[in-house]
Amino acid sequence: METIRLPINKMLETVYKYLKKLQEQASELPLPQQAIFTKTVEKLSNSLQEVAASIQLENASDNEAKLVELEKNNRLLERTVAQQATQIRQLKEQLDKEISQHRRDNQALTKSEAKVQAILRNSPDIISIIGSDGGVRYHSGALQRVLGYNSEEKIGKFHGELIHPDDLLAWQTYFGKLLQEPGIAGPIEYRKRHADGSWIWVEAIGNSLVHDSSVQGIIINSREIRERKQAEIALRESESHYLVMSKSTSDFAYSFKGLPDGKFVGEWATEAFERFTGVLPEELESFGWWNSQLVHPDDKERLIKQLEGCSFSRTGANEYRIVNKKGEVHWVYDCWQAVWDKAEGRVVRLWGACQEITDRKQVELKLQLANELMIAQVASAPLAINCTGNDGRTIIWNRAAEKLFGWTAAEALGQPLPNILQGQKQNFSALLTSARNGLLHKGLEVCLLKKDGSSIDVWLWAAPVRGAGGETIGIINIFSDFSERNHIKEERQKLAAIKNMKEPFWARYVSPPETTKKKGDS
Repeated sequence: METIRLPINKMLETVYKYLKKLQEQASELPLPQQAIFTKTVEKLSNSLQEVAASIQLENASDNEAKLVELEKNNRLLERTVAQQATQIRQLKEQLDKEISQHRRDNQALTKSEAKVQAILRNSPDIISIIGSDGGVRYHSGALQRVLGYNSEEKIGKFHGELIHPDDLLAWQTYFGKLLQEPGIAGPIEYRKRHADGSWIWVEAIGNSLVHDSSVQGIIINSREIRERKQAEIALRESESHYLVMSKSTSDFAYSFKGLPDGKFVGEWATEAFERFTGVLPEELESFGWWNSQLVHPDDKERLIKQLEGCSFSRTGANEYRIVNKKGEVHWVYDCWQAVWDKAEGRVVRLWGACQEITDRKQVELKLQLANELMIAQVASAPLAINCTGNDGRTIIWNRAAEKLFGWTAAEALGQPLPNILQGQKQNFSALLTSARNGLLHKGLEVCLLKKDGSSIDVWLWAAPVRGAGGETIGIINIFSDFSERNHIKEERQKLAAIKNMKEPFWARYVSPPETTKKKGDS
């Protein structure tokens, strides 16, 4: 009997040793698997206790029947222990596999967490987790970069404490909606106070995960939109300026869509178009206003031909008259661009802008009339007149100049003044330069050349000719012949000399009378 007990006790010690080792390793398993393993070990331990109790009972009895029963129990125990040992080995192998997988999962989780932390640290957006009470539970590192605050210092603070007072009500409404409706809400824009005291515009998107056990809060993704807001403000100001200018000016822009048949359909026109013409943009006939009653009849054909001749992408400019619904005529300067479609081989769109130039055209017409009158006066003036440009070339040579100097206008125009004596060209050039610089010359006595080679004494009046901008564009020269005056002066001098003679000038041409005879002569 003693020989039988020894192997059984040894086996029991071995089994208990394995159980103890398994219990030590079981602590590394996840909680669900620990529970399963603990239950299995408890069953095995109970079986061993029953076997030990049986052995103790066997030791207390000397009955032969019990010995036989003990042998049976011994064999049963051996089989049971063998089966339990097999199960223990299987459990150990499974435990080893699960421990290895658990370690791999932990490593992957660690890497994933490190990656998430790296993303959060380097993300340009501020990631925040807000509790249902409005307190901050987490801020990413972008808080420091965007708003200048240490993220740890703001944990536990009220999220709305940095929001601009004017935007706080909108944020509270937005936050309340997130609490009531789980999920992602639309974006909201508000200002947050920077650490330096300035206000920074941010756009935030909230995702309510209050009922998610892993979050139990609201995730707020915020990004700075300062440049965008500045652009929006600038755009609003620009639009405001445009509206003011559009209401105070008659200038307008337009767009026409080109049709395959060569006609054009109006797409849009700015507000000033209706005010300028009295016609709504949608009232424009096909082919635009160029073929409508808006364009003055004298300008219509020229515009249509120019439009028909455009090819590829090109620009053009026209000046023409528009007749509005009141019958008023206005001049416009139309600057347009045609868009050519290579695939279709035609103009598909026409953009343009019209500027009213009625006042300018009226001034130009007046100037043109004045210029025509001046040209007529110069042409018919009794005094010789010529004009030279800044380059010294002749641009006006009237009929009196032709008669006085002998050169025709065809011979003189475009050439330097032909009537300057060879030895006086330098002096005369200096005289014209001084006139170009603003010095007026009145009645200078100069000697000039005639086409037949003779010279003539004349009076000269010279003055600069000014352009519209006040700049000097040439010189006008007026000549008056005083050689006839000198001849008259000479004749007057002769007459005066004759008048002062003691005997008439004709006495020298008459024979003296016969002397009286003396007394006594026969």
